[in-house]
Amino acid sequence: MKNKICIALGTRPEIIRLATIINTIRRDKDVDVSVVYTGQHYDYLMNEVFFKELKIAPPDVDLKIGSGIHSQQTAKIMISIEKYFLKNIPDMVVVFGDTNSSLAVAITAVKMKIPLTHLEAGGREFEMDIPEEINRRMIDHISNLLIACSDTFVKNLKNENVMGDIYNCGDPLFDTFKIYSKKAPTKDLADLDLKKKKYIFLTLHRDKNVDNLTTLDQIINALIDSDLPVVFPVHPRTKKQLKKLKINKEKLKNILFLDPFNYQDTIYFMKNAKLVVTDSGGLQKEAFWCITPCITLRDNTSWIETVTMGGNFLTKVDTESINRRINFIFKNEKKNY
Repeated sequence: MKNKICIALGTRPEIIRLATIINTIRRDKDVDVSVVYTGQHYDYLMNEVFFKELKIAPPDVDLKIGSGIHSQQTAKIMISIEKYFLKNIPDMVVVFGDTNSSLAVAITAVKMKIPLTHLEAGGREFEMDIPEEINRRMIDHISNLLIACSDTFVKNLKNENVMGDIYNCGDPLFDTFKIYSKKAPTKDLADLDLKKKKYIFLTLHRDKNVDNLTTLDQIINALIDSDLPVVFPVHPRTKKQLKKLKINKEKLKNILFLDPFNYQDTIYFMKNAKLVVTDSGGLQKEAFWCITPCITLRDNTSWIETVTMGGNFLTKVDTESINRRINFIFKNEKKNY
């Protein structure tokens, strides 16, 4: 009899990180895999396009939960996934990272006495006002099997005396990165009138940076001050907030506001950028692998190795601090790495 594994995911980063894992497990004849998509990211450019690009078969189930405040979104996912589990009881449920989707599915699985595996277990930023920090900690402490990405993550889990079994299996995102960093992009620098290493690549989506208009204004003003063009694929959530800012359009002429990129184009434009500025977890690592300096708009990071090895620079989120970091990196670029 085949082992039944249910892999649950709900956001763009999870699709990218799980791509090679899902495709590898599906080739195992002894395993029956079902993929459940919660619909936490429901915009085509944030989910469906990545299933196609990364050659993952469409999910077996799409719960189509959509957006909402954290408690409502988590509750809706729990109600929907419980109905699915009652009809399709797996031998194990697998969740990834720190999203509301992962927390909701994890709690439901444990309540139903279904063994739980947490991939990318052990990440810590030690800031409890970050929703993702709350999610990842809760998932870790109820999981049976914890798959860590690094020795640091293993150490965090052991320090907290989690009850599940811990394994360090490396970073699955690197497997996806290696494959897609070699592929040709669907758009190139010439399409945007850009030159190699002569622009900044920016992404923003964290509620701490985006929902607070004062903070968002500080970030945008820092990038306006740059002499370089700024390539800015805009997250749907960020797009809504940007409309509320009252910035003279003439001042924004160096910022290229674009629709979200697919994965190949994201890697291509990061690899060729002079600098990456982001609040994303994954992009910090991908910029590091691209050997492109990165400024992370956060006080802490789970990926502390990228900082200690000199490729990632944390900063306070105000115009002066961001500008100071940018100037430091540009003056010392030959010393990086």
